[in-house]
Amino acid sequence: MAEFVTLLRRLKEDSGYTYRQLELRAARRGDVLARSTIADTLRRDSLPRADTLIAFVRACAPAQDIRAWLAARNRLAAATTPTFDIGGANAGAPVPRQLPAPPALFIGRADELRLLDAAVGQPDPLSRTVLISAVGGAGGIGKTSLVLRWAHLHADQFPDGQLYADLRGFGPDLTPVPATVTLRGFLQALGVPPASVPHSVDAQAALFRSLVAKRRMLVLLDNVRDTDHVIPLLPGSPTCTVLVTSRHQLRGLTVTHGARTLTLDRLSEAEARELLGAHLGQARALQHRSALDALVRHCGGLPLALAIVAARAATHPDHPLDGLVRELRDTTVRLDALTTGELRADLRSVFSWSCRALSPPAGEVFDLLGLVPVVDISLPAVASLTATSAQRAQELLRELEDTSLLRQHAPGRFRMHDLVHLYSAQRGRTQQGGGDREAVRRLVDFYLHTASAADRLLDPRRHPLVLGEPAPGCTPVTLTDASMAMSWFDAEHERVLESQRLAMQRLWYPQVWQLARSLVTFHARRRQVTDQMAVWHMGLTAAEQGGITSARAMAHRYLGQAHSQNGERDEGLRHLRLAVDRAREAGDAAELARGHYALAVAADHAGDPRQSLVHALQALAEFQDLADTVEIARVLNAIGWACAQLERNEEAQDSCMRALTLFRQHGHPDGEADTLHSLGLIAHNTGQQHAALAYYRQALAVYHDVGNTRGEADCLDSLGGLHESLGQNREAHDAWQQLVVLLRAQGRAAEASQVVQRLSLLPL
Repeated sequence: MAEFVTLLRRLKEDSGYTYRQLELRAARRGDVLARSTIADTLRRDSLPRADTLIAFVRACAPAQDIRAWLAARNRLAAATTPTFDIGGANAGAPVPRQLPAPPALFIGRADELRLLDAAVGQPDPLSRTVLISAVGGAGGIGKTSLVLRWAHLHADQFPDGQLYADLRGFGPDLTPVPATVTLRGFLQALGVPPASVPHSVDAQAALFRSLVAKRRMLVLLDNVRDTDHVIPLLPGSPTCTVLVTSRHQLRGLTVTHGARTLTLDRLSEAEARELLGAHLGQARALQHRSALDALVRHCGGLPLALAIVAARAATHPDHPLDGLVRELRDTTVRLDALTTGELRADLRSVFSWSCRALSPPAGEVFDLLGLVPVVDISLPAVASLTATSAQRAQELLRELEDTSLLRQHAPGRFRMHDLVHLYSAQRGRTQQGGGDREAVRRLVDFYLHTASAADRLLDPRRHPLVLGEPAPGCTPVTLTDASMAMSWFDAEHERVLESQRLAMQRLWYPQVWQLARSLVTFHARRRQVTDQMAVWHMGLTAAEQGGITSARAMAHRYLGQAHSQNGERDEGLRHLRLAVDRAREAGDAAELARGHYALAVAADHAGDPRQSLVHALQALAEFQDLADTVEIARVLNAIGWACAQLERNEEAQDSCMRALTLFRQHGHPDGEADTLHSLGLIAHNTGQQHAALAYYRQALAVYHDVGNTRGEADCLDSLGGLHESLGQNREAHDAWQQLVVLLRAQGRAAEASQVVQRLSLLPL
C-alpha cells in the first residue's frame, strides 16, 4: 500500500497543483474531492476510497487511465480485507441492543414523532436505498431525546439489532470520535474478533456494510459533526434504517444519500409548562403556579434549560421557586443561573461547543449580532452591521444556520433563540471590547436612512430630513415605490423602534428624533397611536438634550396629536400649545403653522368645530405666506370639514373642492382621500346621498390603495351610517362588518365592540 500512495504523491507533485486547487478542479468537473481527505490519505499511507481516487486522479492528470488506478486500488483493498467466514464467524454473536435508555420524561413532540414515522417508517426490502433521517437543531433542543423516544417505540421493527454511537461532534472534547473508532465498535458488536478488524477505515466500512446487508437493523448516530463524519458509518442495505442527530444541517447528506431532514424548534409554552411540572412534581407545580409560568417564559421552550431549572429546584425541594425566578429574570445573569456546575448541564458551555465549529468570520458575525437588541433581523441589516456585501453576509449567516445558532424563519430573515442571543451578547462584549460602536452605528444608520427614504415615498411632499451620509459600510435598502415602502415598514417596524432605543442608549440624539420623524406617515396610516407616543416621548427627550428648539417644537406637536387621537384631550392640548411656543422661540414659521393646524385638528376631535375653524384659518394664513401648496390644501380640507360641522355647507364645499384640486395636482393620495371623505359628509348633510356615496367609495379606494387603514376605517364608519339612513341595511351591515375587522386589526377593541353593538341592532 505504501508504494501505491507514493505513486499518488508523485502524481500530485507532477501536477504542480495545491490541495485547494485540486479541490476546485474536481468541483468544476462535478467531482467531490475534500482537500483534507486526500491530504490525510497521502500523509497516513492509507488507501483512498474509490470515488476519492477517481476525483483525485482526474484533477491531477485527466489523461491518466482511471481503470488502471482503480484496479490497483481494488487489489490492495481485497488484500487488506479479512477473509473470515461472515456467515459463520459471527453466527453465534448476540444481537446488538445498544440503544441508551429512553428519556425519563418526554413531553410533546407529537408532530415530530409523526414526521419521523413518515420519514423512516417500516423498512422496505424492495427499496434500493438505505432509509436515513437527520434530526437537526440547536444545542439543548432535545434531538437525542426525540430519536431515542422514537427508537424505543419502534424497536420491534428492527429484530436484527440496534447500533448506537455518540460521535461527540459537539461537546467538551476538542475532536470528534473518528469513524474508525466507531466502526471498530460496531464490527465487534456484530461478532467480528478484534484481531480480524481491518486497519483502514475503507476496509472497515466495507466489512460493516457486508455484515448488515439484508438485516433489519437500526443505526443511531448521535451528535454528528458534519456529513463527512457520518458517511463511512452508513449501511448500504435498504433493510437498514439510520437516524442521525447533529447541530449541523447536514445538507450534504441530503444531496448524496437522500436523507430526510427534521429541524427541531423550541417547545410550545404549554409543552414546556407540562415538562417542567413533570420534573418538579404536580404538587409543587400547583403550589407555585405563577413562579412556574415565569420559569417557563425565561427558559424559552428549550428542554435543556427546563431540565437545568428542575435540577436546581430539586436540590432544595422545600424552597419556594421565587429565588430561581429572580435569578432568571435578570438577563445579565440568566445564563449563570442555567447551570448545574457540570459541563453537559451548563447552557453557556453547550452553546460554546456550537461556536467552536464556526470559522473566525462567522464567529465575529455571531458576536456582533449579540451587541444589538435584535433576535430577528434581515439580511440587508446584517450586511450593514458587519460592513460587508449581502452575498458575503448570506454566506456567513448560512454557516451560523448550519450549526443551528440561528434559523432562517422566512426568506431573508433570521432569528436567534432568546437564550442563544443572550450568550451571543455576553460573548460579544468579551470579544469585541469597546470596538462595537462602529457596528452599532452602521445598524442604526441602516434603519434611519431606509426609514427616511420609505417615509418620503409614502409622502413625497414631506420636507426631507438633513441626514448626512450613512456611516461607512452601511448600505440602506433601495425602495422604489410606496407599496414597497409600506411592506418594508410592516416587516421592520419593531426593528426601527429597537434602533431608536439603541440610539438613545448611545446618546445619539439627532438619530433618535429623526427616527421618530421617519415613522410619522406609517404610524398615521396604520393608526399606531401608542407607538407614535412612545417614539416621540423619546424624540422629545433627545431634542431637549440636543438643544434643538425646532425639533422640540416638532416633538411636542406630534405628541399632542397622538395624545389627542388617544382621547387624552388635556395632555394633547398641553403639548400642542408648547409646540406653538417652541416654534415661536425658534423663529420657525413652518413649524408654527403646523402647530396651529394640529390645534385645529385637536379641537375637531374634541367636538369644538368653532375653535377648530379659528386655528385652521390662522394656519392657512401662515402657510400662504410660506407658499406651501400641499399644507395649504391640508388646511383647506380642515376648514371645509369644520364648516360642514357648523352646517356652513357652501363654504365647506368650496374649501374642500379647492383642496381636492391642489392634492390631485401635487400627487398627494392621503390628502386626496381625506378631502373626498369630507366632500362625502358635505353631500350627506345637504341631501345629495348619491353624490355622498360616490365620494365615500372614491375615498375608500384611495385609502385602500395607499394602505391607509386609519382613513379606511373612518370612511367605512361614515359609509355605513349613510347606508343606514337610506334604509339600505344590508349595505350598512357589510360596511360596518369590514370596519370591525379593521378596528380589531388596529387594536381598537373598544371601538370595535361599539360597532358590533350597532350591528346587533340593525334589522336585516
